[in-house]
Amino acid sequence: MRSDSELPGREALRAACKEFGVSDRGAQLLHQRSNAVWMLPDCQLVARLAPNTDYRRERAEAAVAVSRWLTATEEPVALTPASGNQPIATGDAIATFWPYRPSDDQPGPADLGALVRRLHEFSVPPFPVPRYRPLRRLFEALALDNERAVPALTAPDRAWLQERAEMVVAVFARTRFPLGEGLTHADVHGENAVRDGERWVLIDWDQCCFGPRELDLVSGLPDHFHQPLGDRREFAAAYGHDLLDWPEWTLLRDITELHSLGSYIRLAPSKPAAAAELDHRLQSLKTGDREAIWQAVS
Repeated sequence: MRSDSELPGREALRAACKEFGVSDRGAQLLHQRSNAVWMLPDCQLVARLAPNTDYRRERAEAAVAVSRWLTATEEPVALTPASGNQPIATGDAIATFWPYRPSDDQPGPADLGALVRRLHEFSVPPFPVPRYRPLRRLFEALALDNERAVPALTAPDRAWLQERAEMVVAVFARTRFPLGEGLTHADVHGENAVRDGERWVLIDWDQCCFGPRELDLVSGLPDHFHQPLGDRREFAAAYGHDLLDWPEWTLLRDITELHSLGSYIRLAPSKPAAAAELDHRLQSLKTGDREAIWQAVS
């Protein structure tokens, strides 16, 4: 069983597909961030593979269970997982399988805001859902990097990031959230929604949890991805609440930006583009450069 230091590769995909009973012939890698995501053309499915760790198994199980529960409604907000017993665990990987729903466009801010509003109308599922733990994966990535023979981070950068993350978590622990707690997706953005028939639905439920509902509104916040102001306002209007009216909104911005570093710390030693983006993001945080634009690296 491997650590969370690298994503499963082609052989792990073949083993998972064999166990699930589908063909991996002609598989195409769509992207690699926190998961290795493959398109399987023979069966029109998407396979999402992560390292086979306790944490990743918990997340995969939650993603499948929550999505199935949400889709058993008249107005689903989630994509139904592929039929079959999953997630699939192999020696190296934990895998989930989903219908392939290519979209020529992405949802607009109002589409996302309406999706989140509908999600927050649901009660808590009648089965355990992981509680939100801020920056857990970042702390795991920092611990992993500290054990590497050749770390992705310098010792001063790792110490700075550890201290900064601990401070943010301490602030979170004493913060009261106006919208209360409930079932949250916790990774809402345009790439995590697809058309399923005539409606938009959310995908990539790996971070779903029981936590502050504000976690699903961070796409309405000014951050290093520099979303246009008009888009943020459309999202807030469709949801029915503007997170910027809350004086403590910067806490969620900081958590979101710090969380995003985890996958780049894990990928940096084997992927130069990830290493460069990691350095860019870290230096902009350390210097307080809010004008720096961050780009996703697949």
